Amino acid sequence: MEMTAVSQFVASFYRLLGTDATDDALILNGEAANDVAYQYLTAGCREAQRWMLKMGYGGWRKRSAALSFAGTDIADGGRYATLPADFLRAVGNQKRSALREPGGDGWGTEVTEHESEYRGDGFYIRGEQLWLTREANPPTTLYLEYHYTHPAWSAVLATIDFPMDARSLIVAEAANEAKEENFLPGGPEMEGKIERALMRAKERARDIARPTKQARQMRRPTRLGNRW
Repeated sequence: MEMTAVSQFVASFYRLLGTDATDDALILNGEAANDVAYQYLTAGCREAQRWMLKMGYGGWRKRSAALSFAGTDIADGGRYATLPADFLRAVGNQKRSALREPGGDGWGTEVTEHESEYRGDGFYIRGEQLWLTREANPPTTLYLEYHYTHPAWSAVLATIDFPMDARSLIVAEAANEAKEENFLPGGPEMEGKIERALMRAKERARDIARPTKQARQMRRPTRLGNRW
């Protein structure tokens, strides 16, 4: 049976943990019914997203609103813009910029935060901000292409934005996040069961995360100049 409703994920989460919504331990601190399940489904879903992206999945992708930069080179060591509230990971690397002009052309070179002394048309991410390197000269309008974080789980979650055949990974990751909680029955045997379920879910999701047969490639180190 395909999981298409939040209630199905909640039920699957409880089955894997060997408990149910009536367990007093799940409302010990004043939580409402299923609040603990929603908490761990949210954490598990986002961990599943990160794993899928590492495996090469290209989903959860969007373009930000036009970036607005504050700060100055002299006072702040560069200019910066606040990342979107649902930012998960930039869509880009040193070869393909995540910053885009209105027509779709890439702009700038991505560097690491530790290379912030770089001068010219570069950028890096620090915490919840995107920084331009000193002396950068961006166009008037610039966008960020990024993978977005799945909305938090709740009874009113309208859209479950995850590949259908990989959805068991959400439940397995959620259970793995919760496996050391006091409410979990079964001890080490139950923990082993959850870990095996996570391994199986990852195996099923692996081919979905990589829709082509192209081999994964290692990135070359960032090169900031060509002088010996």
